[in-house]
Formats: sequence, structure tokens, C-alpha cells
Amino acid sequence: MNGNRIRGLASAAALATLCIAVPAHAAPYDGAWKMSLVTTDGHCGVINVGLAINGGRIASTSGKFVMRPIHIAGLVSGSGRAKMNGVAGPREAKGIGQFWKAKGKGSWNGTGPSGVCSGYWIAVRG
Repeated sequence: MNGNRIRGLASAAALATLCIAVPAHAAPYDGAWKMSLVTTDGHCGVINVGLAINGGRIASTSGKFVMRPIHIAGLVSGSGRAKMNGVAGPREAKGIGQFWKAKGKGSWNGTGPSGVCSGYWIAVRG
């Protein structure tokens, strides 16, 4: 009986450690960010978006494109690698990149009723 309790406590402690450790990997990137998407191909211009990163999850906090709110969702790994998807009305975009302690950068491409756009993005803590 005591052996089962000890194994149970050890298992619970190991699980608790894993649950606490996983979000800690993304913690260096958690917080508010300001992102600019710069168009290099197409006619989308420069798009400014507010982001929040929490536990490795990326979510937009502000921004509009063609008078539609921008919704961005994505993930950032413990090493800073990021993947994001964005929607503004019927327009969709995908992005990849890298975050560091105080900045980030990457590429994006999108489609919508008026055609295709692509470019790069930069982000700074904000």
C-alpha cells in the first residue's frame, strides 16, 4: 500500500513539473507586441497589428485591413519559431518567423478578393 502511494505521489509530482515547465519555454516571448506587415508583392501596403503572446499562444489585440478587424492566431515555440494565420473579412494570410527577447521578424503571404499579397513582418515589444 505504501509503495503504491509513493509511486502515485512521484507520478503526480512528475506530471505537475511537466505542466509547469511547458509554458515556461515560451515565457520569454509573453507580453504585448507591435507588428507591421510590409507588402513587397501586391497592393496591401503596410498593415499594423497589435499582438499578445501568452504561454506560447499568439493572438491579435488590434488592427484593421480594408475596414475589417484583423484576427491573428498562432503559436511560438520555446526557441522562438512562430507560425500564424490571419483573417480580415474574406482575406486570409499565413506567416512564419522568429521571435527573440525584444523583436521578431518573418514572412507572410495572403489572398483575398482583390488578389495576392506577400511580404515580411517585423515586431517589437510594445
